Order: sequence, then C-alpha cells, then structure tokens
Amino acid sequence: MVKIGIILGSTRTQSNGRALFNYLQRNLDQWQTGEAITTAFLDLAHYQLPFFDEPEPPMANPHRQLPANQQQWLDDMAAMDGYIILTPEYNHAMPAGPKNALDFLAFEGLRKPVKLISYSDNMRGGQFGAAALVPVLQRLGMVVLPKPTPVGNVPQTLQADGQVIPDAPLASRYESGLQRAVGEIAYYTTVLTQHPFLTD
Repeated sequence: MVKIGIILGSTRTQSNGRALFNYLQRNLDQWQTGEAITTAFLDLAHYQLPFFDEPEPPMANPHRQLPANQQQWLDDMAAMDGYIILTPEYNHAMPAGPKNALDFLAFEGLRKPVKLISYSDNMRGGQFGAAALVPVLQRLGMVVLPKPTPVGNVPQTLQADGQVIPDAPLASRYESGLQRAVGEIAYYTTVLTQHPFLTD
C-alpha cells in the first residue's frame, strides 16, 4: 500500500484552498482509485515554517540540525510515496508559502510523483500557479505528472468546511475531475514505488 500526501499550498486562514482541502478529506475515502492507498493531509500552516535562512543549501548540507517543526515537515514529506499539491495562483505564480516550504527540502521527494491541482475563485482555476511550480518540483527531482487539474469557482461551489453548496452548478464536475486526479496519482505512485529507478 502506498501513501500519498495531500498538501494545502496556502497558509492563509481564509484560503479557498482550505475548502478544497476539506472537501477531499470528506470524500476521498469513498472514491475508488483502482489502487490500494493511504493518505495524509499536510497543512503548511501547521508547520509554522519561517522564511528559509540556512547558511547552506539543503542538498549540500547532510548534517543539518533543524528545529522540531521544520524537521517534522521534512520527515512527513519523506514518509510519502507520492503527492498532491493544491495551489492557488498569485500574480501568475505560486504563493510564497509553498515555494518557501519546498526550499526546505533536499532529497525527500526524489523520484516521487506529484499531481498538481490548482484552484481559484474564477473559471480559470489558477493554472499559472501550477505552471510556476513545475520547474521547482523538477529541480527537487520529483516526477511531475502532465496536465494539472484546474478547479475553478471554489467559493461558488464549496462551503469552508468542504461541503458542497446545494445546487452548485459545478458540483458533479468537481467530483469527477478530482476523483480522476486522485486515481491518476494513485496509479503512478504505485507503479513507481513497485518499480523504482535504481542508480546503484
């Protein structure tokens, strides 16, 4: 059984992504992915990461000694076999929060697949936020799945606790699109875990 981390890529208290994060927590266990998976929901705000300010790059510093909250972020990422990252779009890029959190990583995500789900309060679905994350994730050695899943009109579809607003026009599209995205990451995580690329 593989473990997939679902990361809320915003630290804002009133983020639209929090409603989407809560929606997945409510519904994911009911969806059939075709693969045996477990999930962990990782809220970046929980880790209270400061702005990255280490004297050496993490990849070049194997003897790092970090405070407990920062080490917990690294340990949680290392414990996952694959990832879903929920990201909004700020000025045609990802927010500072997830970029900063990723800057703490060294090899925790190496050769692990990641599925990007972008979101917004309009029909564009935050697509530039996902696009800006791709080169960052690739630099960390992650396997970024093609074609991110954009999720639009979050405030018109979901309540803050993740429940669907009655008669929301996009409700059925949310379920089908997100269930497909979860099935995709479940498949690739299982394949890459069972058939790892070995360099030795």
